[in-house]
Amino acid sequence: MLRMIAIACLLLAAPAWGAVATQRVDAARIVAAARAVLDRQLGSDSATAEVTVIGMPEDVQVGPGAVALQARPPQGRWPRSRVGIAVDVDVDGKLARAATVWFALGVHRAVLSYSDDAAADTLASTLKFGQQDADVAALAEIPVSDPHQLDGRRLRHPVLAGAPVLAGDFERVPDVDRKGRVEVNVVLGSIHMQTKGTSSSVGNVGDLVTVLVDGAESPVRARVTEKGVVDVVQ
Repeated sequence: MLRMIAIACLLLAAPAWGAVATQRVDAARIVAAARAVLDRQLGSDSATAEVTVIGMPEDVQVGPGAVALQARPPQGRWPRSRVGIAVDVDVDGKLARAATVWFALGVHRAVLSYSDDAAADTLASTLKFGQQDADVAALAEIPVSDPHQLDGRRLRHPVLAGAPVLAGDFERVPDVDRKGRVEVNVVLGSIHMQTKGTSSSVGNVGDLVTVLVDGAESPVRARVTEKGVVDVVQ
């Protein structure tokens, strides 16, 4: 009887069959791994960037073994105001869990800005630029760094003085513009004529546009052959 009681006590004291010891990985450790990768991504901006954790994971439970954290660099447009850093929690070299840390970013730089308000269709070559501090992480795209990047372009919409200069503010000046004067070449068999006209549509080399030839009552279709030049299509 005493022997049976002793065996029962030993069974109760022993861990349950199949139970596996676990270990906890603190959320702070995961955040630190993500922040290290974020700082590397920020590069020279890391010393002045405004970084706030806005999405912190919970502590992670994993099985026994050597734990290593592998944080992955962010993908997509950079910098941006919200960024998630994925962190893999490996145990003995194998992925056990994954977590994501979310950060809010503010990255201030001196950027090219408009000195004056300007209307749509204004040629870039006529604009004046200055410098303005801006949070580039909050912008829709990276600002233009060199005005020469805008050669042959014009504003696609109005802009305000002090606003950062973005490539998306501009469009290429077309080879033939709406209401623009064009040189019109007409070929009728062996007869070659050259005259002037006004385009009623926009096009680049190879495009078909509608042109009203000087003195004509009805417009004709013409193909753009070079800047400001079209050939009437028969």
